[in-house]
Amino acid sequence: MAFTKRTVLASVAGMFLTSMAAAGEVEPYRLSPGDTVEIGIAPIPDRTQRAVVQMDGNIALPEVGMVMVGGLTASELQNRMQTLLPATIFHLRLPDGREQMVVVKPGDITAIIADYRPIYVTGDVLTPGQQAYRPLMTVRQALAVSGGFSLLRSRAGQTGPDPVDLRRDYETLWGDYTKEYFHAARLRAELQDQADFDKQTPQGSPLSPSVGAAIAQAEADALKIALGDFQQEQAFLEKGQKDAADQIDLLQKREQVESESVKADQDDLAKVTKAFDAGNLTNTRLADVRRALLLSSSGALQTSVELMRARRQQEDYVRQRERNDNQRKVGLLTDLKDTNARLGDVTARLRAASEKLQPTGASAQPLPIAGETIQAQVTIVRKIGHEWRKISADEDTIVMPGDTVEAKFSSDLQSAAIQ
Repeated sequence: MAFTKRTVLASVAGMFLTSMAAAGEVEPYRLSPGDTVEIGIAPIPDRTQRAVVQMDGNIALPEVGMVMVGGLTASELQNRMQTLLPATIFHLRLPDGREQMVVVKPGDITAIIADYRPIYVTGDVLTPGQQAYRPLMTVRQALAVSGGFSLLRSRAGQTGPDPVDLRRDYETLWGDYTKEYFHAARLRAELQDQADFDKQTPQGSPLSPSVGAAIAQAEADALKIALGDFQQEQAFLEKGQKDAADQIDLLQKREQVESESVKADQDDLAKVTKAFDAGNLTNTRLADVRRALLLSSSGALQTSVELMRARRQQEDYVRQRERNDNQRKVGLLTDLKDTNARLGDVTARLRAASEKLQPTGASAQPLPIAGETIQAQVTIVRKIGHEWRKISADEDTIVMPGDTVEAKFSSDLQSAAIQ
């Protein structure tokens, strides 16, 4: 057969790129300096030629000379060769040593792009630099041949802690973060007098779901006990306040009755005194009336004292309820402030532990930090016409020869750790 398997595959790739360009999915690729083209002639299989596109866009072909191909698409290159080569006379040496002139038809000629310019991968990958381009290569494949995403680039002879120890430290920090996270959630619920809070484990946690659920349940039980204690204390004070109010009501009624009794005794004393002065009553009767007035006045005075004491006790119950609520809120706010500070510290240490666990790169995304997932942003720098443009891409975007793929990590961890 006149064509090699590589030639057929390259032809198919070129046609596929052309068809995709026609469908509007990618721009048609045009030959640029550094590409390698392969020209084949079916009747003369030994005359298959490879030529590199020079800086001026020309290629050098024996028996033809310099041919301008820069800026041509794969189909335009095929047409150019099918137009040019049939006008050239080729000499074929037969096995017996004789020479034979060969007439080449346009259909006998194949022209393909055999090798493309390299691509360049930069940023947060293990081995940034130049990589060979393959037809229909995607961003995912380009990153894979560059070692994958990496927060720290490898160095020759790199040494450090045992990865098992690093993983243990990472998960321990996640445990600390989860405890502080649910403790803060419980404090916020208690401040708002809510009996429950969101028990969903923080996003990205590598811990077993049962571990997160156990920590959340422990905080939920603590919330139930704390609220129950506070409500019982407040209910006790409220009952005392109500009892004092009932006592005040009774004392006020008794005070009214005793006030009326004192007035009646005073009126009675005035009458008896007048009668005594007129000589109509004995001294004994006057003494009895005076004694009755003294007793009723003493009872009224005692009732007034008890009424004042009951009102003071009622005010004490009201102040105690307010004081209990305020002291509880101050304590919870102080605890929440300290918890948020510990969360910030654990977040910083978790970030450091995550970076230590990325010494050799990987095709997977970096480890999550503080309940958030680091996102990788990919940008392709491509020359379109006479200018370079930056194009946002994902891992399934098709790369073109000469592209520069920039991979960078982005995260909102620089904002507040506690939402």
